[in-house]
Amino acid sequence: MFAKFGPIILGIPLLLLGVLWVFAPEMAAANLSSELLTGAALTTQIGDSAAFFLGSGFLLIVGGLRGNATMILTGGCLVGLVAPARIIAATVHGGDMTIEPIVVEIITFVVAYFAARQLNAAA
Repeated sequence: MFAKFGPIILGIPLLLLGVLWVFAPEMAAANLSSELLTGAALTTQIGDSAAFFLGSGFLLIVGGLRGNATMILTGGCLVGLVAPARIIAATVHGGDMTIEPIVVEIITFVVAYFAARQLNAAA
């Protein structure tokens, strides 16, 4: 049950955020306490952000529905790797330390890891 619904529950908001990046980037940026860039940087920001959120959300949701541990773990790793990048951005490059998103990213990775592990143990 956890292996199916844990990743799905975490994947839905990621997928929705990806859709927002495509159709309402101002709202998506605001949800992430960010601001939209301009020019070519805006195109990169929207394209990369939409791809990241759509891709990770899709992997978690479809992985949960299909009981595919590899898809779940891949989606969880994509999100989980953002946490150390945020910490580096804050400590090395002068960004703000954003604890709440880091916690969510770590939780997403942990849920994906244990869901994938549960699926592999059942196989």
